[in-house]
Amino acid sequence: MNRVSSLSSPGIIILSLALWCSAPAALADCQSDPSWFPHSQTPEPGTTGFNSNCKFHQWSWQAFLWLTKEVNGKPLFLSFSSPNSLIDDVPYRGMIPRMQKSNTPESFNEFLQAGTDGIMVDQQGRAIYYSQHIDSNFVKFILRNKLTDPAVVRQFNPTTNFPDGTMELKVSWKIVQPGDDVSDMFTMDGEINKLVNKDGKIVVDPNQRDKVKLALVGFHIAGVVENHPEMIWATFEHKRNAPVVPANVTPTTVVSDQDWTFYKANTQYKDCNVNYANTNKLTLDEATQLLRPSTQACRQFEFGNDPNSENSNVQQNDANIASLNADALKHLDEDDVWRNYFEVGAIWFGPNASELRPNMSLATDGDLTGSLKLSNATIETYTQTQSTMNNCFRCHNTMQAFPGNPDLAPLPALNINISHAFQNIYFWSQDTTDAQ
Repeated sequence: MNRVSSLSSPGIIILSLALWCSAPAALADCQSDPSWFPHSQTPEPGTTGFNSNCKFHQWSWQAFLWLTKEVNGKPLFLSFSSPNSLIDDVPYRGMIPRMQKSNTPESFNEFLQAGTDGIMVDQQGRAIYYSQHIDSNFVKFILRNKLTDPAVVRQFNPTTNFPDGTMELKVSWKIVQPGDDVSDMFTMDGEINKLVNKDGKIVVDPNQRDKVKLALVGFHIAGVVENHPEMIWATFEHKRNAPVVPANVTPTTVVSDQDWTFYKANTQYKDCNVNYANTNKLTLDEATQLLRPSTQACRQFEFGNDPNSENSNVQQNDANIASLNADALKHLDEDDVWRNYFEVGAIWFGPNASELRPNMSLATDGDLTGSLKLSNATIETYTQTQSTMNNCFRCHNTMQAFPGNPDLAPLPALNINISHAFQNIYFWSQDTTDAQ
């Protein structure tokens, strides 16, 4: 497929498979379905029949293939709406205005990582940007229930869930710089808001925009299926993003002797995944848009689980991912750019989980199954080892959410608060001025 397409705002070393799809010790025979191929004809994934660990990962892979198949000259997901587009008279806020569940006032930003306000900086000194996309089921649900009206939201039934089939996506993008090798990445032209220094912080300036080429490096997929209103949360990465942390690592262990997209060869473990945004060391040159220092990213858990775990469910989960990655990729044409991406993992509620409920601050470990420490190296770089934020449900839950602007009303506890896209819509609908 064509690796370069055009997208108007808003919206916006080849390695052996053994290096990033190595099979764990457990045996698995989790395979792709022949109906998924050719990629140009991948059907939309179904929402029923989730009776085994493999089925959830098959849903994840089929969703990825369906979302990335070419339709009218571009991947299908680029035709999805942005949350911003559902609100009348709201100015363009960049690729992804984000909302964090926090009592601390937050600004809407397109480059901060959820939970940490971390800024990921590539090896060339540019920030990683994020876009958010919602499918037609999401859009119809919001509009049918008039949930762009904050007064309606505050009276909404707290136990109502998104309908089966609903999807929301979060995508991470690297700004392509001269000399970058993006031959095996999906790239597109887009626009971003420039960064500025303001009140001792680095923020986006919505009045300054820049046309750039973007390379896709990470892909979150969240979708509602039968009996899983909490959604399946799956994540994919480009194969050259970052090395996997080896077993028995020490602070001075060199994670890899090779360069990766977001890792400099021979970097020690203690220097991986350091969030310089929380220190006074991160600086921005506004004229060049370059930040220093760069982030040295490492993937803490290869398939979102502790590789030393003796839990048979964990071992089976990881083996299923490795098996399915290898099988799905071999069915993609060699010139298909998406064969350079792989599933890191997926997480969802297990059969004995508590019901999704308002005021659920955190799902307990017993509620969850799949990849229990799931992170994307480009989207959750700085939460990979934090037990309070080391999987999707640490941020995506049903608790009350507080606005970025203290003058706005908080979002009451609702089941649909599981979606950060919905939260954005709620707060934007109260505020038609710039949120900075």
